[in-house]
Amino acid sequence: MKKLIASLLLISPLASASQCALESQYVQANYQVNSEQTTNNTLAQAQQFTLWRTPHQVAEQGSELVEVWQQLSNQQIRPIRYFQAHQRGIEYQPSEVQGEQDWSTKYQLVSDDFIAKMTLKSEQGEGCEQLQNYQLVQGDTKIELAWLVNKKLLSSMRISKPQLTQTLTLDKVKFDKAAVMQQFANWDSFQTTDYADIGDNEGDPFLAKMINLGFIEHGASGFYDAGGKALGGGHSH
Repeated sequence: MKKLIASLLLISPLASASQCALESQYVQANYQVNSEQTTNNTLAQAQQFTLWRTPHQVAEQGSELVEVWQQLSNQQIRPIRYFQAHQRGIEYQPSEVQGEQDWSTKYQLVSDDFIAKMTLKSEQGEGCEQLQNYQLVQGDTKIELAWLVNKKLLSSMRISKPQLTQTLTLDKVKFDKAAVMQQFANWDSFQTTDYADIGDNEGDPFLAKMINLGFIEHGASGFYDAGGKALGGGHSH
């Protein structure tokens, strides 16, 4: 009975912000990305990806590619890129990653700084289900964000430009620590190569293919802010 009461308290919409944050540390969140050409109402094929996270590891899983970011004890971020079909991975050092590395961007798909620049338009729900609706207008671009504040989860984001509208929507979410830990353990079992050593391993067919194809520069979400920066992370070399 005590366990039942405790579990009910944990999922109650009246749960405190700290309880919600604790519950939301281990996440499997499925997202859908839609792009629409507003000039001719052409809907591009929808993309899907899954956000996985623990307190110090985050992954964006697409159909083929998985981008993993690990937060080190010195707060630096170490990326690993996994290729699921090959069960192989490429590891990077924090010094090999260009651009700003903001952990909140990886952890919740949109950075705390970005949300702080937006205008809070309305609020609904409470506890774990408290939803804040934000808006930001930059030139001819309007960005609308629905934010589950106590879960630190993006519920939806819509970027409207004159020619293109992109929408990112949370499809379903699970908070199952064992399943999340198992998924990261599965990726961790893949054979990995240090990025710096790739040039010395051209005899490896997989690595030779990666060199010839070049690297995919953005994460699985394919979602960008008004400045063209990937909101879902990704890194350049």
